[in-house]
Amino acid sequence: MSGDDLINKGVIINRPVGTSMTGGKTFIVTGLFRSGTSLVASLLRQAGIFMGQQINDAVFEDEEILSILREGDVAKLKQLIAERNANYGTWGFKIPLIYTFLRPKQLALFDNAHLIVPFRDIASIVVRNSLSEYKEAMTGSPEAVSQLQHKEAMSALREAVRQLDAMLKFVGNVNTPSLLLSYEKALIFPGDFVDTLMQFCGLPTNTALRARLISLVEPNRKDYIARARRIYRGKIDGVVDGRLFGWCQQIGSTDPVRLEMFLDDQLAASFPADVFRQDLRDAEIGNGAHGFAVELGGHQPKRHAIIRIKVSGRRIELDNSGQRLADYRLKPA
Repeated sequence: MSGDDLINKGVIINRPVGTSMTGGKTFIVTGLFRSGTSLVASLLRQAGIFMGQQINDAVFEDEEILSILREGDVAKLKQLIAERNANYGTWGFKIPLIYTFLRPKQLALFDNAHLIVPFRDIASIVVRNSLSEYKEAMTGSPEAVSQLQHKEAMSALREAVRQLDAMLKFVGNVNTPSLLLSYEKALIFPGDFVDTLMQFCGLPTNTALRARLISLVEPNRKDYIARARRIYRGKIDGVVDGRLFGWCQQIGSTDPVRLEMFLDDQLAASFPADVFRQDLRDAEIGNGAHGFAVELGGHQPKRHAIIRIKVSGRRIELDNSGQRLADYRLKPA
């Protein structure tokens, strides 16, 4: 064994007994947000693997399959899998936190599933999330802002650790080939990273392709950061006739933002902010279709229940979030 073989390159490969090395494969790229999943998905796409038709070019997420997974429609998922198997044979997709949509046994729905999971330093993930997803402005004294940032960072750190634990449990229970990769080691040994990925996937390569893939492995790519950064703005306006009114927009986008309502920190509803409001249009907030009106009656919240509205899957809360229901009644829209 040479000295080079003893160098830690941050790679763990698991191939269960009986795994087929031939035929079509489905590459499932998952992991925590900002952990390197976009890098892996972009490399596979550059190598000629179909990674989705309705793909988000900023983070390479397959929005078609993500929509189906969010619906929980297994029949529709099976139909999509059958179509892609017939059209491509070998294909893949990237969905962070796959355990929130599928159980380990459900990977059997995919032909010869191969799981690829990059890992990144937890503190780096928290910082990257704060850079990529933030509100339009943060007001208050420098000391108050600093305290708020520290509080949010610690909360995000605890959440990232929880997600990491859930991700590891999922990976530990799957019975498919899996490749676990260190994002930091990939930056140090980009050639080995690319070679390992191509060999695990059983993909052919050549000098030109290898060089092109290696060139994509670099930290803090400006084009990725610019496209992945998301700035949100929004507000809870108040409660009128048993409905909670407000709005939310991702700046620079007219697509509706999906929101989640929490009552006393318990998830109560998930909905898009897609209601047209002329006042939003007049204020040049997107195309004006960024409002929401949530019926509260079915949830039967108490007057002192704390209501929070967050961007779905994010830590971001709207302005006026976190107040008692009785307080919102005093501020009708």
